[in-house]
Amino acid sequence: MPSFSEHINQAKRNIEFLKLTNQQNNSFWDWQVTICFYVGVHLVNAHIAQKANMHYRKHNEVNEAINPYNLRSLCRFPEDIFLLYSKLQNLSRRSRYLINEDLSNSNPIAHFTHDKHFAKSIRHLENLMNFMRTNYSVNFDRIKIDCIEFIPTNSNFFFK
Repeated sequence: MPSFSEHINQAKRNIEFLKLTNQQNNSFWDWQVTICFYVGVHLVNAHIAQKANMHYRKHNEVNEAINPYNLRSLCRFPEDIFLLYSKLQNLSRRSRYLINEDLSNSNPIAHFTHDKHFAKSIRHLENLMNFMRTNYSVNFDRIKIDCIEFIPTNSNFFFK
């Protein structure tokens, strides 16, 4: 099964792909949101591998392992990090299936992904990356993101 460092390396490769995708054609917001989620997947799996030497293949198993209310889990996240990962996952689900990211919303119309959703994804991903930087001393290169809805601040570590 992949190690902590292998998951981190894959996350960094996915970030590089996000950078290339964004630079070449920044209108594919759905794909960029999905890339953000898969960066997050590898960061979360790196955390699980490091904390508990566990390896999951299903999203619901990962969600259970990082759930802050699962007191039996060795790799649960703080509530704020768990919630932002869940939001990132839901935005990716919106991108892939054209459904509202609010799972309780059963509106039958197609929900497309726009630059505002990508900006939300970037903010969630950056917080997750910061968690990994703080807790595991993982360094990520800073990349420029072209998205009118994303407004970088001085607190942005990874995306400008």
